[in-house]
Amino acid sequence: MFSSVRVASVTQFRDVVTRVGDEVYSSQQLLQVHGATAEKTQLLVVRNALACVVCAVATNGCFYAGNIFSCRSSTKQTRPEFLLATLLWSSLSFSAIMLVAHLPSLMTQRFLKFPDYRPGVWFCMKKLMKGSSPYFIATLGTMVCLGLLVQHIPLLIQFKLHFYLGDFCNLIFTAGITLTVRRIYYKETQQGRDRSLALKRQITSHLAPQAIARVKKFRTPSFWREYRKKLPDAVLVALAGAYVHAVSSFRILDRGEMAIAVFALSGIIFKLAIQEAAKRYIVNKGVRSIHTMCVLVGVPTVLINTQTRIVLLGTQTNTLLVTGTFGMALAEVCLRAGKAVYIVWTIRRRAKVHGQQYEQFTPASTTSKSRKSSVSPSFAPPIVKLEFETWRRQVLSYHTAELTADMYAEYIAIGCSQSIMFWYVSHPFYPALRLKAGANLSERGIARWRINQIAMLAFQFVVVVIVDYICVVMEMVIGIEFNRVKGLSAFLGVLFMAMAVLTINISATVYLP
Repeated sequence: MFSSVRVASVTQFRDVVTRVGDEVYSSQQLLQVHGATAEKTQLLVVRNALACVVCAVATNGCFYAGNIFSCRSSTKQTRPEFLLATLLWSSLSFSAIMLVAHLPSLMTQRFLKFPDYRPGVWFCMKKLMKGSSPYFIATLGTMVCLGLLVQHIPLLIQFKLHFYLGDFCNLIFTAGITLTVRRIYYKETQQGRDRSLALKRQITSHLAPQAIARVKKFRTPSFWREYRKKLPDAVLVALAGAYVHAVSSFRILDRGEMAIAVFALSGIIFKLAIQEAAKRYIVNKGVRSIHTMCVLVGVPTVLINTQTRIVLLGTQTNTLLVTGTFGMALAEVCLRAGKAVYIVWTIRRRAKVHGQQYEQFTPASTTSKSRKSSVSPSFAPPIVKLEFETWRRQVLSYHTAELTADMYAEYIAIGCSQSIMFWYVSHPFYPALRLKAGANLSERGIARWRINQIAMLAFQFVVVVIVDYICVVMEMVIGIEFNRVKGLSAFLGVLFMAMAVLTINISATVYLP
């Protein structure tokens, strides 16, 4: 009986990794189940990604239009005029994504004036726009001053300081809308009022009246305090812009196919290094929020993949673009297969170790040793199992978030890169994005090239959809679960829509010489 207990303990840990459900399926049925699940997952990802790409294309069109009040094409506007318009479009697009990003947090609340009304998008949008309008006006005013300053100091635009300074100008609206959301939550919603009253009762029950006054004064919202608190976010955007700045300054397209291949390979290695660093941070800090995991993985992936595909698109040849697409697809399959096998192997190895720890606490192996131990055998196995389950969920959650964010990021990178090259391929203010033969092409030739790029966009999307479907089925067969991200569709849609618009924002501003 004791030996059966030991076998059951070890098997219990192994089943935690490999089980699919309570029912037993044949290999063919199991493959059909995984195929249907993968199809649903892909449809959801592609639907949200297409919406994000549409937002990116629309944003790019706004940047391309330049000064819409001049009634002239952006190619015929003056450089100072187009620069100022670009900075203003940067503020407008950034403010728009910040408004959309804060909408979900208000749409889940119940407002004091309308307790039985579930707030909709337009209701919350009006409240946010009304409360954040002073900060929006201040941001636009600061950006106009920056544009006038850059026009009189050419050295600023030479070192792309118009982008970095504009990043900190946009931080005004970030801090302002954060304060607006906080004010609305505590003063106009039922949940915020209840929480405020609970905190007040807690404070008054533990502190003297003078201390209560000091605490209230300290907790009063301050714009500059919030601005300083949001500075790390602006630094991250500046680092993203620095990466685009380095890529645009290096002029990889002018250095031959070998430089392009090395750059593409370096981009993949850099992306993997960032993902591994994010994984170590999550494991070491014990981060359990899958939202944070998606952000840490998706944000750098969109940026790096977009710049890599811009370089591939700038080669002018469909042959090299198709070769690069298939090469990146093959690398994606190999990397995802290797990661999935490694994850499952790591879990099985640790399950085996914990299974051996189970054996140490069974009555057959702890006759005399258990009397000397201060830990009771009846309580030790559940503790061991709990530790293993916590670690396993964390590893699988990160891996699932990494895969999902990577799929979103790939589609958005394709859409953003195609959009950037589609609009700016013949633009006189973007020499780094012009084709070598672009100067010799007529307007009809440029239009023909753009139609060809639309076809290549569809080709890349089809390739990525097929690759992702194969990878998802393969990962499910191995033992990776995708059920954890089914409820994150709205969050991922908003996150990557913001990332798509921000990528266009950075590229359109930094590539402007």
